[in-house]
Amino acid sequence: MQLQNFFIRHANEYSRSEGHMHGKDLDLLVSLLDLKKDYKALDVGTGPGFVAFEIADKISVSVGMDITNEMLDIAVKKSIGNKNKNLIFVRGDAMDMPFPNGSFNVITCRRVNHHIKNNDKFLAEAFRVLNNNGILGITDLLKPISDKKDVFNKLEKARDATYVGSSSLDDWFKLLKQNGFTIDTFRTFEMVETFESWLSPLNVGSQAGKRARNLIKKNIKYFKEVFNYDEKSDSFKKYRMVIIAKKGPEK
Repeated sequence: MQLQNFFIRHANEYSRSEGHMHGKDLDLLVSLLDLKKDYKALDVGTGPGFVAFEIADKISVSVGMDITNEMLDIAVKKSIGNKNKNLIFVRGDAMDMPFPNGSFNVITCRRVNHHIKNNDKFLAEAFRVLNNNGILGITDLLKPISDKKDVFNKLEKARDATYVGSSSLDDWFKLLKQNGFTIDTFRTFEMVETFESWLSPLNVGSQAGKRARNLIKKNIKYFKEVFNYDEKSDSFKKYRMVIIAKKGPEK
């Protein structure tokens, strides 16, 4: 319920977020999926539907699923009058998807996995509702290997109490393999964000903003070493990944 409450309060801000509307990870995800016109795709944690809309004209059916009604309301309103009539938005949980086995050719999950309490369950569900040779595309925050103190996850939790955690690339590879997936391709990249832009849709004067600022101050030397924190611009590096995996063992 805490997760839903956070996104209920900030649904409109997320729907207008430039980083979520566009973003390098969105372009990479779509380009690496190798979509076909007859594919049926499910976007898990779709929010205002950015991925679902982006891929709709490339496939047969584009389904966006989210646990928050307020997010889905925004997506549905956006879809009215859209040129693509193959958009469907439904309410559902990433760990208990309301679809029969083998329903989709593709499942995407963008910037959501750090909110999912049990990614093993999510991957088991993704495996179940994908058809044979189905494709799973994930984009998310990436925990740097050099972050031995796990300060990155602590910072994200200071900002957002619904944040569960981000993993390293190696951990993701292991988790996918354990759940029956084979890595097809992946990309990692870094991005520089100011403290203010990272904190959005919250503001610097909020309780969360103050908690996050204090965490940086207490670990200032570490932030400079691991995240290239620059006091003058109040900016630091973050890392993201895009992973494309296929259902089934390596052939």
